[in-house]
Amino acid sequence: MSTERVAAFFALRARWAGTHNLSGPRALAHPHLVDLADAEALATVLLPDLPLVDVGAGSGVPGLLIACLDPARAVIVVEPITKRAAFLRTAAHQLGLARVQVERARWPLPLRGPAQVVSRAVVSPEDWPGLAAEGGEHVVAILRYLAAQRPPVRVPGFEEAAHHDYAVDGASRRVERWDRV
Repeated sequence: MSTERVAAFFALRARWAGTHNLSGPRALAHPHLVDLADAEALATVLLPDLPLVDVGAGSGVPGLLIACLDPARAVIVVEPITKRAAFLRTAAHQLGLARVQVERARWPLPLRGPAQVVSRAVVSPEDWPGLAAEGGEHVVAILRYLAAQRPPVRVPGFEEAAHHDYAVDGASRRVERWDRV
């Protein structure tokens, strides 16, 4: 069923992209190349029982794709732009993703319980951990995407707990999870 949901998500995003600027032309032409690869890589490092918060969700990647792959997982997608939030709500409804919550807001967002947070493009990978931590004590894990050759960073109050290296179109990439200590 997840394969059908992923295909339906990409088809819906392509339809909306005709009138709304949701994704770049490369992502629309080859959605499995980067978007699905990023979501699948993220899935390998997620904490299993915690909701995922996707900050600056834009076109729903990786948040909605994670929900497509694992519909039982609670996912909160945070997007301040109205047309993108409308797309996210429509997609969650049409794809039957009952555990997806769409917040038209900016980060930080008050969280009601422990969560793990990710952002693929709001700020640089070096700046993301600091911004993610602004979510407060309920942020128990910070996830970040980066090129595999980036220098390591320190995340005060967190330590690296997991990472996954992968390649996209010949480029080395990494996704990391930093847990609160």
